[in-house]
Amino acid sequence: MTQISNRLPSLDGWRAVSIFLVLAAHSKFVPGFPAAWKEACFWLLNGNMGVRTFFVISGFLITWLMLVERDKTGQISLKHFYIRRILRIFPVYFVFLGVVFLIQLSTPFHQGDRAWISNVTFTTGMEPPGAGNTVLTGHLWSLAVEEQFYILWPLLVVGFSLAMHRGKALVFLAVPVVVAPVFRAFVYLKMLPGDLSWIVTNYTFPTNCDSLAVGCAAAILFRDYREQLRRLLTAHPTMACLGCLLLILGPHTLLVFKLAGALTVPFNQTAHAIGAALLIMQSILLPGWGPYRWLNTRVLVWVGVLSYSLYIWQQIFCSGPATFGLPDVWWMSFPGWLVPVFVVSCASYYLLEQPFMKLRAKFRDA
Repeated sequence: MTQISNRLPSLDGWRAVSIFLVLAAHSKFVPGFPAAWKEACFWLLNGNMGVRTFFVISGFLITWLMLVERDKTGQISLKHFYIRRILRIFPVYFVFLGVVFLIQLSTPFHQGDRAWISNVTFTTGMEPPGAGNTVLTGHLWSLAVEEQFYILWPLLVVGFSLAMHRGKALVFLAVPVVVAPVFRAFVYLKMLPGDLSWIVTNYTFPTNCDSLAVGCAAAILFRDYREQLRRLLTAHPTMACLGCLLLILGPHTLLVFKLAGALTVPFNQTAHAIGAALLIMQSILLPGWGPYRWLNTRVLVWVGVLSYSLYIWQQIFCSGPATFGLPDVWWMSFPGWLVPVFVVSCASYYLLEQPFMKLRAKFRDA
């Protein structure tokens, strides 16, 4: 097998696109957002699409890096993997929770103990009734889903030698692709027993794991079938790109119109994940082609690099000044709210993320 590289173009640009979708979707709830724009945003700007793209990127990149490590060193170190994940996720995450705690002490905002427990245990999204106001931490559900994935998938890869057995790996990954739509259908049809209705929701691992699994499968296929994928995605790049976009936007359009709900509710996310994974692979193969050139510009790469901090901190500023007992202020109104979001995120990235990323580098391929 040929050596594979951990340097992949376009991924930071896709992160920038994803965080743009989240910020644009959340802008709808910020005071001062033009009412005339809301319908267009409902159509075009879907924050959940941004989060799902993050999931696909996470699955792809984590699996790719494990394959790179296996290729370079002959093994995958679970110890080093988990240390890297902790150093990447925990510092900003828990500093954010510390700030939310200070806000709770000093403003009218309050969330209950059960919500706090779910925040610190990475189980946000499955709070039982009466958990309290989660307006500042509700977005952490996506981090919870990813952390649960980070715990489970590497254990399976190492325990079953999946890095060496493509077929076995794809069988494992087919399970969430089949199971997640079933859970989404159960949630949609309210078929889950009452005592499970808060454990399995639209914001928990069982209903979102297929997006991560598709990203993982894409990384494996990209390693082993790169030339076949190159022919498929680059021989007629415009047609391939349009086909991928149809996978994403076709079910989304039906969902917006509330058509074919029995199909679009369970399978919309899976179709989006497959379309996004194919676009990501095409953009890696053709980083200088058409729109993908923009994904690799300095500005989009920089926003993509900031995306984790942007996602974490933006929730404070789009929650509405009344949450904190404040009158309308420019820095919590549209579009001014984006200024403190970027300022705080820059401080978070350069003062928190970067030092820990330097430390994290010591545990890569060690």
